[in-house]
Amino acid sequence: MVDFTIEDSPELTQWREEVRAFLDSELDERIVGFDWDYSEDDELWDATVGFWQKVGAKGWVGVGWPKELGGAGKSATEKWILHEEFCAYRAPDYPIIGLQVAAHVMRLGTPQQRAKHVPGIASARVLWGEGYTEPDAGSDLASLEAKAVRDGDEWVINGQKTFGTAAHRAQWMAVLARTDSTVPKHAGLTAFLVPLDTPGLTMTPMHNLAGGRQNHTFFDNVRVPLDCQLGSVNRAWQEVWFQMGGERMDRGGPAPSVRERRLGVVLEMLIDFCKQTKRNGVLMSEDPVVRMQLSELMIGVESMKLLEYDSFWRSQSGNPSAYGHYLSQAYYKEFWPRFAQTCMEILGPAAQITSGPWAPLAGEVEQFYRTSFGNHAGGTSQTKRMVIATRALGLPRS
Repeated sequence: MVDFTIEDSPELTQWREEVRAFLDSELDERIVGFDWDYSEDDELWDATVGFWQKVGAKGWVGVGWPKELGGAGKSATEKWILHEEFCAYRAPDYPIIGLQVAAHVMRLGTPQQRAKHVPGIASARVLWGEGYTEPDAGSDLASLEAKAVRDGDEWVINGQKTFGTAAHRAQWMAVLARTDSTVPKHAGLTAFLVPLDTPGLTMTPMHNLAGGRQNHTFFDNVRVPLDCQLGSVNRAWQEVWFQMGGERMDRGGPAPSVRERRLGVVLEMLIDFCKQTKRNGVLMSEDPVVRMQLSELMIGVESMKLLEYDSFWRSQSGNPSAYGHYLSQAYYKEFWPRFAQTCMEILGPAAQITSGPWAPLAGEVEQFYRTSFGNHAGGTSQTKRMVIATRALGLPRS
């Protein structure tokens, strides 16, 4: 039996206490549990960005990055502990795309690109949007049609991107574009770092069911200098996307996901509610049907947590799994809607109330249920299963 427990040494205990003290002091209660993917509340957005900037001032946005680039130079275990505590406190997650861009730039960028972009991300002073997905290129991202053509000392980009979550609040966008249409689709892509105030770039809103805004982004002869190119021409799939494991490499290495761990936090809230609330004169926690449902949720949450720990343990034991994060993602994406539905069933009709004294768990479950539709982000569970089958098990695609 493998023991995935992370033993806190005196140094790690001190580090955990430092993180908790920071959160106790700086985490505004207004943004506890705030999911910026699903809200357009400007006041909460501003408070959240202010919190991220305080985190960045500590070097903790890029906690494992070099100090000279704005990080804290911490170990993988220290990074894991930091994210564990942020999850436990329900602190708002930092936008995944900025962390991806920093990881790509540190690995592939020129010294000038690293100095220009990474510190801004690390300080949370510069936010990034995503320019990958297109109306006809989602899970099959390599089918994208946006084109970039070299014109002297510039690249000219034309095309459309979609699902640019919160891109309207960003200053830069990471873009994948086709630079060679004569080769197989995976072989002709190049990555670009594009300022969002560039002439020819426009954005229109696309609101989701939970109240957040995503975007359609249009590129009409958008010209960017050559130093906006990241990595090699026509090698973006191999250098940027494939090597980094897709959107799951959100923190430059294994770390617990805030959204995944949020299930555990909501479950704890639900259990406490059932222990304190009577239905038909009996505590809900003593109802055999409710107990069975809670047990199923506990098993699911614990299984998901163990998959995360396994991925981290393997990465630290010198035997990293090439597909461990895909396992946890596939499980999470299929478990999340079941989790949300079961929570709604346990709480009954009152679970639909969004706020106020009659809203169970302060409306947390209602929001969780509405947002469970968004589990296609970063690839569906079927996509994750295909990666596991082909890359890990060596199975043919058909």
